[in-house]
Amino acid sequence: MTADAKDCDGKAFSVLRCNAVRVGVFLVVSALLVRGAVCWRSLEQYSADPDAYRAIAETLGVTGIFGLTADSGEVIATAFRPPLYPTVLSWLLVNQNLSNAAVAYLHTLLGVVAVLFTYLAALSMLPRNTSFWGPAGAAILVMVDPLLLQQSTVLMTETLATTIVCLIFWWWSACRHRVHDVLFAVVLGGLLSLAFLARPTFLAWAVLLVFAWFVFEMVAFGSVSKKSWKQRLVPAAVPCGVVMVALTIVVAGWMLRNVRAVGHPVWATTHGGYTLLLGNNPSFYQYLRTGWNREKWDSEPFQIAYSHRYDGDPRTEGFWQRNWEGRRRVQDQSVIAVVTEHSDDLLAYESAKAVIRRQPRMFLWSAGVRVCRLWNPFPGAVGGRQSWLLRLVGIYGCCLYVAMLLGAGRLGRRLFTAKWLPVLTLLVTLTAVHAVYWSNIRMRAPAVPAIALLAAAAIPPLRGRSESAEDAERDTVCG
Repeated sequence: MTADAKDCDGKAFSVLRCNAVRVGVFLVVSALLVRGAVCWRSLEQYSADPDAYRAIAETLGVTGIFGLTADSGEVIATAFRPPLYPTVLSWLLVNQNLSNAAVAYLHTLLGVVAVLFTYLAALSMLPRNTSFWGPAGAAILVMVDPLLLQQSTVLMTETLATTIVCLIFWWWSACRHRVHDVLFAVVLGGLLSLAFLARPTFLAWAVLLVFAWFVFEMVAFGSVSKKSWKQRLVPAAVPCGVVMVALTIVVAGWMLRNVRAVGHPVWATTHGGYTLLLGNNPSFYQYLRTGWNREKWDSEPFQIAYSHRYDGDPRTEGFWQRNWEGRRRVQDQSVIAVVTEHSDDLLAYESAKAVIRRQPRMFLWSAGVRVCRLWNPFPGAVGGRQSWLLRLVGIYGCCLYVAMLLGAGRLGRRLFTAKWLPVLTLLVTLTAVHAVYWSNIRMRAPAVPAIALLAAAAIPPLRGRSESAEDAERDTVCG
């Protein structure tokens, strides 16, 4: 290659890098304005604490104990919620209180990071002949997604979980073949561990991802050489093993903390039994037999019965057939003295499993309903939401799904390569887990970046462009 040709290539790469940076800066500024405006406009909504994250964060920040403060002032350790989000909130306390403004700042920052790393991941994942339109399109979809915007205005984990997912997508797609295998695995294990600490469901995602990665690595090694099975095994198993070791250390650390704090090796939370029972109880099953597609389930009868769970045996059918009148506000002291957070969760699990054993066909039907609810593009009519807005959001969701299917079709066989493993395994994991546990559209918020990446793949190639050397350079611009 002549000196002039090298100089020309250098200039082309410099222009390409500048364009990538300009697009990235534009997306960051836009995300800051959009997410910031939404968060600050909804500032008062952060006062609500439906899942007790604020209460746990303030207790943790003041006392150093991950728990709740009773009316009497007693601090009670808990494993009711995953630890990462309340821990982050506890860092923002001022004068022992968590201000709404601090939450708005945090959610705005997380939203900007999610948009930026969706863009960086898309630079490596999307077809190169879409230039920067495809990656920018994926980032914009994450920026303006109605579900993510709505979740950024409430004190829940979806915003943090989604941002971690974007970081994992970027690290996997941009760095898997550009850093040492062990270093890549250590960072990946750390990110997946953070995802688990934000949302225990992600542990299933991590295990499925690592297993699929191992299988793909074994196939890849086998296709490029004549090495023996044992020789192929080590290069494929070492990075996967490193990730699993990192995950095991973090999960074991959380379990050890729970042994010391709540007396039992809880690996996830003590809330799982309730969410399983919420989606598998006689009241909900009866609702599915009648008008599940015409009206919203009234959970009040279930909540009333559940509040009386120590006045009878919720594992029996007769308990749920009994006509309980009014919620039980305070349990007997004799019950409170022997019931623990773990035993209460275990009772809910056993009650749900008993319902499933008695009605296995309804469980299968309810699993299908829960999957439909998870991926339903139309949000439910709750909280005084205006019908026209719900329809608009639903139409947007339908268009997004159509684009996702078109993008998957355009990718073709490339979709089933190692590059897209985190996306595919995340979609499979969320569907499988929430087919069993309680489900609504809020649960799919962390999957929005995956949907956006697939939808952006539907952008048609720019006229006259092909997978040229210039396009290949695009993948190296931002990692």
